[in-house]
Amino acid sequence: MLDIRGLAKSFTLHTQGGARIRALAGFDLQVTSGECVALTGPSGAGKSSVLRCVTGNYLAEAGSIRVRLGADWVEVIGAPARRLLELRRTTIGHVSQFLRVIPRVPTLDLVAEPAVAAGATRAEAEQRARRLLARLNLPERLWNLAPATFSGGEQQRVNIARAFAHPYPLLLLDEPTASLDAENRQAVIDLIDDVRRNGAAVLGIFHDREARAALATRHVSLAEGRAAA
Repeated sequence: MLDIRGLAKSFTLHTQGGARIRALAGFDLQVTSGECVALTGPSGAGKSSVLRCVTGNYLAEAGSIRVRLGADWVEVIGAPARRLLELRRTTIGHVSQFLRVIPRVPTLDLVAEPAVAAGATRAEAEQRARRLLARLNLPERLWNLAPATFSGGEQQRVNIARAFAHPYPLLLLDEPTASLDAENRQAVIDLIDDVRRNGAAVLGIFHDREARAALATRHVSLAEGRAAA
């Protein structure tokens, strides 16, 4: 589902005299359907940068990032905006560390929206949203409220539900169990494991050791922006 070769990414600190920080240098990784690859390594090793380069939110400097779209491969680096939007709509689900949504939009609508954008009917999307929110233990009394005033753990579960609203074949997860108590962490672990067993390819960052131990079928350690065995 995902083929990364020679990926390089640097950041320029314009407020500090144009100093450059290299996040990734010659990074290679392949992820296939049905596996969960956990990116490991110290803070600053480039783990989140890998995920953001795959979604096209970060512009890579060199290398290749190919994502399978049906029977074809799409090169992310240099792809036109409409192609990236198509990948995000149909192929790549992404759980970031923060929930970024339009204020005052009800939670149920927020969770249903990705499925509608991918082609589901409103009724189908809302039905799936309800199942996900119930499975993730978000009280039904909150479903018609905007999540801006929710707790951190509640917002994270809304974030996760959005990423699973459509059966994306590739899932990118950036600390999906952060801010969650033991019961809700287990609900998220079970959900991720179910979609992987049903064929999704999962690439994730799991600082939670228990979650990583439960989910990862393979570990890839980053050291100075490169993959290490």
